[in-house]
Amino acid sequence: MNATCAVSPLGLRERKKLRTRRAIRDAAYRLFAEQGFDATTVDQIAAAADVSTSTFFRYFPTKEELVLSEDASVRPLSEELAARAAEEPPLTALRNALHAGVERARSDPGALRRARQRMELIASVPSIRDRLHEAMAGPGRAALARALAARTGRGPDSLETRVLVGAILGAFREALLHWAATEPDTDVTELVDRTIDALTRDLTAARPDGPTS
Repeated sequence: MNATCAVSPLGLRERKKLRTRRAIRDAAYRLFAEQGFDATTVDQIAAAADVSTSTFFRYFPTKEELVLSEDASVRPLSEELAARAAEEPPLTALRNALHAGVERARSDPGALRRARQRMELIASVPSIRDRLHEAMAGPGRAALARALAARTGRGPDSLETRVLVGAILGAFREALLHWAATEPDTDVTELVDRTIDALTRDLTAARPDGPTS
């Protein structure tokens, strides 16, 4: 049986907030591409989005937070995992959840472009990269731990769950940085599969001719 997530229609106020958030984000990424992250000011982003500077700060505390925060239209990975069949092993469910997320993103013509630009900025701007670990330790990590714990029968704070979550987040952090810096033309689904394969196969592969310690 699949777990289901009820989705309530957004009200007018929430839709307006989403439009404003997206307008600010789109203006920022456009300016970052044109003149660079460091040369772009919050005032310039606000003006390009046709909002006040104070409105910018209501949505994003800093330019770095704008880049590190997820697009509001992206369904959290924990929700994608919860929608998978209960009998799927954790990494199989993770692979299928990520595939579903990529396919969902393909319905938004700019989603994958924004994701790639986001990772390019994280890879190239030290002030953003330095905050990546902090961003990944937020509510999304806890939600992922709960989703995996429900699938494995372990507690979300157990050592095993913490190690699994850390391995997954670390693997995809490195995969996305590699994608941005080295293989920008690689299809995202292929990137997902190669990363999951590394977690499931390469970490446990025997190396009879290699070092033993």
